Amino acid sequence: MRELTLSVPEDGRPGYLRIAEALRNAVQAGMAKPGEKLPSSRALAALLGVHRHTVIAAMDELVAEGWLEAGERRAHRVASVLPSQFFKPQSGKSTGLARVIKWNFARLGGSCICTPEDGADYKHLFQSGLPDLRLFPYDEFRACLAATMRDVPAVLGGYGDPAGHPGFIERFGDYLRRVRALTGREIIVTHGTQEAVFLVAQLLLAPGRRVAVECPGYKSAWDAFTAAGAELVPVKVDEQGMDPEALEAAIAKGAIHLIYLTPHHQYPTTVTLPAARRLRIYELASRHQIPIFEDDYDHEFHYRCQPIAPMASNDPSGLVIYSSTLSKIMFPSIRIGFLAVPPVLREPLSSLLTITSRQNSVFMQDAVARWMDSGGFERHLRRMRRVYEERRDAVVQSLEASKARGLRLAWNAPDGGMALWMDCGADAEEVTRRAAEAGVFVNSESNYHPGTVRRRSHLRLGYANQNPDELRAGLSLLMETIASVQGAEARTPRRATA
Repeated sequence: MRELTLSVPEDGRPGYLRIAEALRNAVQAGMAKPGEKLPSSRALAALLGVHRHTVIAAMDELVAEGWLEAGERRAHRVASVLPSQFFKPQSGKSTGLARVIKWNFARLGGSCICTPEDGADYKHLFQSGLPDLRLFPYDEFRACLAATMRDVPAVLGGYGDPAGHPGFIERFGDYLRRVRALTGREIIVTHGTQEAVFLVAQLLLAPGRRVAVECPGYKSAWDAFTAAGAELVPVKVDEQGMDPEALEAAIAKGAIHLIYLTPHHQYPTTVTLPAARRLRIYELASRHQIPIFEDDYDHEFHYRCQPIAPMASNDPSGLVIYSSTLSKIMFPSIRIGFLAVPPVLREPLSSLLTITSRQNSVFMQDAVARWMDSGGFERHLRRMRRVYEERRDAVVQSLEASKARGLRLAWNAPDGGMALWMDCGADAEEVTRRAAEAGVFVNSESNYHPGTVRRRSHLRLGYANQNPDELRAGLSLLMETIASVQGAEARTPRRATA
């Protein structure tokens, strides 16, 4: 090939890249065909008014990309098969390379996160367990982060103990001893409670093993259990939490390998498991050698009295695996949770942690430890406890007013926590659908039952993330929705069921 017309773009890139683009475009346009010789580097350099080495660099670039072929002491040629042809059939025969892969998933994640849909335009979020992120003392905590980065960045930047930063574990262990009466336990830092549940499931469960879970209950934990191959055994929850008699009946039907409990504020009903039931469940677990996973997700937010000590604080058989999180105390994206476990479990759980995430953010743990040392952590807790109690009371007052106006509502004011469980006297699914149309997000009871459930009437109202005025405005819209659904159901006779 003797001549080639090139259009070299004028931009800020190096010359060889612009010449390479011009040559590539010429090949793609058919000006230079597969197998055809290109002008020599000297000829192209003279044509373009550049140094020969610039042209050579451009050609080397295209050789690397597969557009050109170069031989020893021979002119460059256009490649016989161009990169743009790699996935096209040759000689009329299919190569099979363009066939779309059919993925074969071994398992899928859970579907119930109970959070608003992305892009949905909600004016009021009664989202369960979401703290008011506007009230977090960011400036105060930022100073702790800055101190961490200033004082020990080189020390904290490498790999460390998978179980967590020793400084954080020491300070948080002291806090758990004082506030939650937990002693003699090994602490393992996790990415929130969800990773803690996942690790324990991977350690203790396998296909065919059975887990007793509260029903209604926390589906995200159930997903971790089923991902390990376990079978869920739903155990009835009533106005006092998990029913020990129902648990005993489940054990009698087949071996149970783990009991999952939220005894402090049952999720989602918010009731507190009384001492007598705790003792009965513990006795069953001890007799049948069944570990208990105690999920204490919002321990500090208790209003009527001092929180009941965790089951793990009195664990003579060493069978309680305790977990909690800072997501409710601080903010969800901090992703700091922890396990407080009998010493025998530290090493196997730490080994599993090295497989999943290797370790969690040491910088963030160090900053939290400094915040605890400064007193800011507990100061913030005391403030938020007062704020959330006020918000719970605002919700209860609004519900009482709506009930007085004739709405069929039923609830028990929770002793603590960040949400309220309410019977709305109507189809909860229909209420949540219509509420969403009015700009109100709320969770219905179906989110807390396994599989498809019959008509349910409960809603879980998260109240922590809105101030009293916002709560009253949102509840006003929600009550209008409930009234419309109750009215529609009253006008539609129900079919008799066998």
